[in-house]
Amino acid sequence: MNNPFPPASTSPCRWPSTTPQRRAGALCAMVAALLLGGCHNFSGDEQRQADVVDNFYRIHLKANAPGLPSPEELQQLQPLVSRALHTLLTRAEAAESRYHGLAGNQAPPLVEGDLMTSLYEGATGFSVESCETDQQRASCQVQFRYRKEGSDEAWSDKVLLVQEERQWRIDDIEFIGLDQSSHREYLSDTLSDAIGQVD
Repeated sequence: MNNPFPPASTSPCRWPSTTPQRRAGALCAMVAALLLGGCHNFSGDEQRQADVVDNFYRIHLKANAPGLPSPEELQQLQPLVSRALHTLLTRAEAAESRYHGLAGNQAPPLVEGDLMTSLYEGATGFSVESCETDQQRASCQVQFRYRKEGSDEAWSDKVLLVQEERQWRIDDIEFIGLDQSSHREYLSDTLSDAIGQVD
């Protein structure tokens, strides 16, 4: 027989359902989310860098597609990446189109696995741990997690940023996380290799 009552909440914050107490409950939920996601004390500039990295990976994980980004994903990522990285991504996408035009759609992609992290399978979650600035350049350490189908992997990669038109943009990614990475040490090298296979 089904229990007509929902299970008791495991949250440490339980309030009756009156309006002021609902607000307090929502506040408590926000605090709990911050505690689960990690709470980082970034400076103003570091926070802007972390926000760019956070938005970048939110878009990428939502797309959840291996290989080179689709035109739609690339369009979403464009405001977050440097002109140089956007050019490389665009050239790589064009190279893959030419490649499949010559080899057929049954040919394997130029880039296999997840393009933006060290792990072939990609990530199911991430957290920007720290950011450091050196004049017009910066780097952010990002902690990733992959939990799926019995696998549980954790690693860090380094995202390199540059300041363009007073905005922080992602310029490259250094894959420092896992031995099983199918990429070169830097995202830019992986993209250059893909372009070189066709040009």
